Amino acid sequence: MKQDYTHILIVLDASGSMSCIQNDIKGSFNAFLDKQRSEPGKTVFDLYQFNDEAVRLVKSADLAQFHDDLMSKYECTGCTALNDAVCIAMDTIGQEFANMPEEERPANVLCVIITDGEENASRKFSTKDVKDRIEHQKTKYNWEFVYLAADPDAFDAGEALGISLDDRQLVNRDSAGVSEMCCMMSVRADKIRKRPKK
Repeated sequence: MKQDYTHILIVLDASGSMSCIQNDIKGSFNAFLDKQRSEPGKTVFDLYQFNDEAVRLVKSADLAQFHDDLMSKYECTGCTALNDAVCIAMDTIGQEFANMPEEERPANVLCVIITDGEENASRKFSTKDVKDRIEHQKTKYNWEFVYLAADPDAFDAGEALGISLDDRQLVNRDSAGVSEMCCMMSVRADKIRKRPKK
């Protein structure tokens, strides 16, 4: 494992109900990325957005190399295919890591799932599929997970995905809530950079 390599994977709700904070998310997330860019070591960013389907908006962007607007394509519409998005994102990133030489793989992986509603549109994967993948990546590869929900029902749904209470947070669906969300992500990313290496 490459000890100074942190990979941040965001799986971000882009359903229609998120449209009221779409611009806040773009601005706050770019500020979050600027902060991560200034941290020591290599930081790589992946972004999946999901509504009726999952779309990879940013593919393994090394933040030292990319200074353009990585959030420019984020757009909110449609329903909430959360299970499909999380499984597709984890399977894709996991396979890409598997194809890398062992010494080049990231020692630190943070996966952040953000939603303001419950699953209602997945066609390929179930809640159990998500839970099994999360457990596998946590246990075998030491991935860390954060689940941020802008709705109490969505927050409760995180438990069924295998996300512990300590790793779930309820946030407001407004500008202040989005700013708080990005602060939490920064704190967690900094924490995993500093954790003892296995």
